[in-house]
Parts: sequence; C-alpha cells; structure tokens
Amino acid sequence: MIAGAWAAMISLGQEGYLEHTREIMEASKRIQQGVKEIPELFIVGRPDMTIVAFGSNVTDIFEVNDILSSKGWHLSPLQRPNSIHICVTLQHVPVVDEFLNDLKDSVQTVKKNPGPISGGLAPIYGAAGKIPDRGMVNELLVDYMDNAC
Repeated sequence: MIAGAWAAMISLGQEGYLEHTREIMEASKRIQQGVKEIPELFIVGRPDMTIVAFGSNVTDIFEVNDILSSKGWHLSPLQRPNSIHICVTLQHVPVVDEFLNDLKDSVQTVKKNPGPISGGLAPIYGAAGKIPDRGMVNELLVDYMDNAC
C-alpha cells in the first residue's frame, strides 16, 4: 500500500495528485446530489469523502443492486439499514452521468417489477438482513471457518 502511494506521488507529482483528488471529490458530490434527486432513495450517513451509501424505503435496494450489476456496475451491499455503496475512484469521474442514469433506470425497473431477477443476490442479502438472532450468524460463520480450514 505504501509503495503504491509512493509510486503515485512520484508519477503524478503533488499537483497532479491534488488534481485527481479534486476530480474524485467532485464526482462523489455529484453522485450524492444525483442520489438525492431520486425520490425513492436516501443517503446513509454523511459521506464526507468518496464512499457514498444509499438505500430505499420504497424499493428493494438489493434488487436495484442486481440490476446495476447486470449493467456493469458493481456496488457493495450493506445491512442495517439495507443499502448499497459505491467507492468513487478516478475511473468514475468520466461516467458519473451514466451511473446516475443507470441508477434511476434500475430504481424504476424494480418499482414497476418488484421481485428478484434470475441469478441475482437480492434474496440472499435480504434474508440475511432479516435474521433476528445475529449471534446465530456468527456461530455459523465460525463453525464454517473452523471446518473449512
């Protein structure tokens, strides 16, 4: 990690590094604003940096994530509250508008056609989030790791 940071600083220089950082932060703010403009979504927490998490009280956010995945966007699912997040990087800077359009389309698709898509992971994440006894999940994971290794 340190070697990668050092190499980035050497190749970009301080001004180049700061310019990339500015572009990434602007992209993050644009994504946050775009999410706020989709009435079915809400921002989770206060994203001061480049990780933007969002959820929905109207549609199944994990189904939205499955549709986004089918469009080539790979966000990470979260629970409590059910949500997904994007870690904005330099690769996202030129495609923010495309991402927001795909996000809007995905939300509308789920709203019009609720129910998991074939091969999607929404049922798995949704079920795991509804397990009342979280201790049971921990026990299962520990037992699995003990027996798998």
